Amino acid sequence: MADGCLVVYKPRGCSSHDIIDKVRRVYKVKCGHAGTLDPMAQGVLLVFCGRALKLLTFIPPEHLDKTYLMKVSLGSTTDSYDATGNVTSTFEHEVNFSNELLMNSLRGFVGNYDQVPPAFSAIKVGGKRAYAMARAGEEVVLKSRKVHVTSIRLVSDYVSASVRQLILRVHCSRGTYVRSIAHDLGQKLGCGGHLSYLLRERVGQWAFSQAFPYWKIEKGVPFTDTASFISCENILPYPRLTVSAEGQQKISKGQQISRKDIVKLETDSPELCDMVQIISPAGRLIAVYGTSKSQSDDQKAGFRLSPVRVFPENEA
Repeated sequence: MADGCLVVYKPRGCSSHDIIDKVRRVYKVKCGHAGTLDPMAQGVLLVFCGRALKLLTFIPPEHLDKTYLMKVSLGSTTDSYDATGNVTSTFEHEVNFSNELLMNSLRGFVGNYDQVPPAFSAIKVGGKRAYAMARAGEEVVLKSRKVHVTSIRLVSDYVSASVRQLILRVHCSRGTYVRSIAHDLGQKLGCGGHLSYLLRERVGQWAFSQAFPYWKIEKGVPFTDTASFISCENILPYPRLTVSAEGQQKISKGQQISRKDIVKLETDSPELCDMVQIISPAGRLIAVYGTSKSQSDDQKAGFRLSPVRVFPENEA
């Protein structure tokens, strides 16, 4: 059974929903994605299948940070902030600015800041999708939201077909609109700009170099034994705690477990984490338990493990 995360390489020209629909129909699995990628963009799309859908809420947001390679075409703005929209303004002069202004403008995006999403986005306003309202000619007013940009680097600055182009690599938090970065950068430089190319290189630890090509999905090529597929047991960043058969019985009933139920603990951190993954004797992820400090009967410091979510073996 395909229980896990498939790292898909989404091509340009199709939506994230198109990918999900194709995986559902070709492989007959229940699935969903962990972050929309616009039709004009390409690159990493995480597709969670089967039992792995239950794990999405347990992945810390910082473990879904994204890295993009983007091209900003300067000199014109569009209503969608990218090349698919209608041009709303054109800079009538030669696009020219100092390197100092460019570097200072880029540095202004680094860190936490308030970003206004594009009107053509899936954000709901009064129960309606913003993009549907924008397409219908309705006024769309979106509130700014806190986003975080870890880094933004200038890869290339050149002129092609009389248009000045900037190639940038951006590492940012989940929920950041790189289309807005392209638009806002154009405003800072005083000439306008829009996103004309976007490659999502990475989501968390999963990179496009390991992604499963869309053409293989169309042909129904099996993926569970490839480097593109991550099993449920290898998705969450929490310590792995293997329990005995007796411990597994307790967990199936949603009960607390004690030290005697633990067979093995695998962790990269010496500190107590908020949650642990519970692994069955057969090596299957069967639960997520929360951890807290407690006082044992002999007054020695200990830890309490309590169920957060139990995954029955037959749960899809």
